Parts: sequence; structure tokens; C-alpha cells
Amino acid sequence: MRRFIDLHIRAPEEPDGIQVMLRLAARLGFRGVGLSQGETPHRDLKELAAGMGLDLVSRVDLIPRNTGELTAALRRLRRRFEIVAVECRSKKIARQAAKDHRVDILSFPFSPSRRGRIGLDRQEASLASQANCVYEINHSDLLYLDPVDRSRLIGMMRREVGNARRFDVPIVVSSGARTPLQMRDPRGLAAVLTLMSLDDEVGLDAVSRNPERIVKANRGKLDPGFVAPGVRRV
Repeated sequence: MRRFIDLHIRAPEEPDGIQVMLRLAARLGFRGVGLSQGETPHRDLKELAAGMGLDLVSRVDLIPRNTGELTAALRRLRRRFEIVAVECRSKKIARQAAKDHRVDILSFPFSPSRRGRIGLDRQEASLASQANCVYEINHSDLLYLDPVDRSRLIGMMRREVGNARRFDVPIVVSSGARTPLQMRDPRGLAAVLTLMSLDDEVGLDAVSRNPERIVKANRGKLDPGFVAPGVRRV
């Protein structure tokens, strides 16, 4: 049985908005949700989510302006969150994030004009593979573009997915939702990869096994007994 996880939901501004989104995620068939909450995880939400049958995963999305800012943020926040994602807005940041073991997820701007200069290339994919970094596609990036820009973005994503698969970089498909209207069921998210000429099983892995592996690995690293991969203090 697959355990579906939407690894990227953004906390809405409305006071009760997150409860609505968590409740909808459970109804859509997810068993886990990655909630991006700024730089302070709201740990009280874990109990709320658990009551809905959801495993809440704490996540922070970094948008650094330069590599120095990225390094400082990773040093400050890595052990506060179960998932650390970086939105790469320049090639220098993309290269640095791809090779840093403290980064879990690489994402890129949805604007085709910017994505064409920055998107995941072979060098970044090679670095990400060595650092056990994941490449993420957000479904919401495709929702509000006009047909021409949407087609351009899908073409860019297809190249990036090809680079990721060439170097065995895991792929995660998330909603990236800011509102309930942007949320999709697990198979709806998985279907995005059919646009990249990949089969259904690859898409389903991108919303189940791949996010589940990264969450499990990171929770192990955050355990007080963790020393290094394969080494624990007892």
C-alpha cells in the first residue's frame, strides 16, 4: 500500500486556513503533509493534524539572495525543520544548494523567462545526486500561467526531469498549494509526470515513496542519538 504525502503546502494567511487545508488533504487521501511555515515551526499543529489522520512534516523554504545567505540560513535552521528546501533563483545558488548535504529539496522559479536560465542542468543534477538532494515540481506553478507560458514551462520541466533521472536524483511532485483550490488528490499530482513522458508508477512514486524516504531519513538524523549515517549513540 502506498502512503501518499503532499510534501509542500504553504501556510495560508487566514487564521483558520491551515485547518481547512489539512482537513482537505486527509479527505483527498494523503497520509502526510509537508507544511511550509516560515522560520518558526508550529509544533502545536502536529496534534491537530494527527487528529485528522495526517502526519505533519515541518518544512522551511529558503529563498536566499546569495550563497553566503544560504549558508547562514542552513546553519541556523537545519536542525529546526524536518525538510529544508531551497528555491534557486540564480545559478550560483543552485550549484551551492545542490552540493550541500543540509539541503533536502531543490525547486526553481515558475516564470519561464527565469527558469530557462536557472533550471536543473546536468552539473546540478550530478551534484544533487552525490548530496542526496531531491528535485521538486510544484503543481501550482502550472495553474495560473497562460497557455503559451505553461507549454514553455512544461518543456523546461521535461528537460530538468531528464537530467534528474540521468543522475538518479529522486523526483517529488507536490501541490505547492497556498489555498484549498490549489490542492489536488495524489493521482492528480502524479499525473503531472505523464506530461514529462513518464509512466504512472514513476508519478505515484513521486507522491509516495520518494517523499516518504526523505522524511524518514531526516527524522532519523534529527534524533538525539544520531551521530552519522549508520552510526547511533545508545
